[in-house]
Amino acid sequence: MDELTQRTNALKAMPLLADVPHGELEKLAARLTVEQHRTGSVIIKEGASGAAAYFVVTGTCEVRRDGRRGAKRVNVLKRGDCFGELSIINPAPRSATVVALENCDLLVLSEQDFRDALRSNRSMSLQLVRALAKRLQAREDEFAG
Repeated sequence: MDELTQRTNALKAMPLLADVPHGELEKLAARLTVEQHRTGSVIIKEGASGAAAYFVVTGTCEVRRDGRRGAKRVNVLKRGDCFGELSIINPAPRSATVVALENCDLLVLSEQDFRDALRSNRSMSLQLVRALAKRLQAREDEFAG
């Protein structure tokens, strides 16, 4: 199986992209870069500028936010999860640090390619809204509890 097919299949397995037509996924796959991160490496840093979205293909990552008592785990990301998209949708510093909990393979989509994909794929836009709403609900539940 060639690299483009492997990337397309990996994208197809991402909930955010599950309803995107195959031809569109192939276009996205051609624009992706691949990053490999070792256990413990910082992938993105809270407060830094960011211009890419990341899709977890293998491994797990921890999302941490700085607080008064140090860094706190907010979430654990696994295969199929996406992160980094908030800084694309709302240009602002990264809202959290993401660290590899184990060796990870990530697909990386640039800001422009991510924006183009959202514009041309209504289903991707709807899935992104759902994912963000789910995160917001989890944060509200955390504060309520």
